[in-house]
Amino acid sequence: MTKPGMPSARFAFDERPPDLLFALIQGDVRNTAAPRAGAQWRIAIAVSLAAVMAGAVVVLASQLVYHRYASGLEVAVHSAPYLLQVLLLLVALTCVVTLIAMWRGRNGLGSGARSLYLASALVAPLYAALVLVSPVHLHADEEVLSDATISRWGLRCLLISAIVGLLVLTTFTVALRRSIPTANGLRGAAIGTAAGAWAGLSVFIFCPSGDLLHILIGHILPIVAFTLLGVVSIPRILRV
Repeated sequence: MTKPGMPSARFAFDERPPDLLFALIQGDVRNTAAPRAGAQWRIAIAVSLAAVMAGAVVVLASQLVYHRYASGLEVAVHSAPYLLQVLLLLVALTCVVTLIAMWRGRNGLGSGARSLYLASALVAPLYAALVLVSPVHLHADEEVLSDATISRWGLRCLLISAIVGLLVLTTFTVALRRSIPTANGLRGAAIGTAAGAWAGLSVFIFCPSGDLLHILIGHILPIVAFTLLGVVSIPRILRV
């Protein structure tokens, strides 16, 4: 029992001096094991791995299906010089959304909410505008193609997009886990969009098709799907 007017022990204030509390906090920090690689190194390694994995999937798929290294590039070089402009723009788009999603900033809080939102919302429309307004693969020289049948539904490209996107999504999520404490929902969407952008870039390089339905399903749909997957699944993982 406590006397009337006396604070309960349950709610008693810690009367230890601030210097002592600060020393205790410093001791806890020193005793906490630090990760082997800092956040910046993890992010740099993750981005490098994304490029290597996407390239490996494109080369392997092109060899298996078309017996070439990059059929989409080869066809477009023969049929549309406009390819290099589109390719550079897609590379730039992928790099920008990756930078926004993975950026930690000097204060460790990452990109702002507006940048994350714009990256998540605009990548799919911009990608669609680049590949649909004037398709570089539309008038492909059939002599460059092998006998492989290109599905109008884009199922092969859908599979390649899924493989590349999941690899990149996993790599980026692991790199950012417990690294940025703010805007986890928008950051999850941006990470998913970045993964979708890498997938879209990969199938653009791999695929020689310019069919509208094929591009919508096999190239653009995965970008939207990975954005939604990032919103649903990534925020909780980033906090764990």
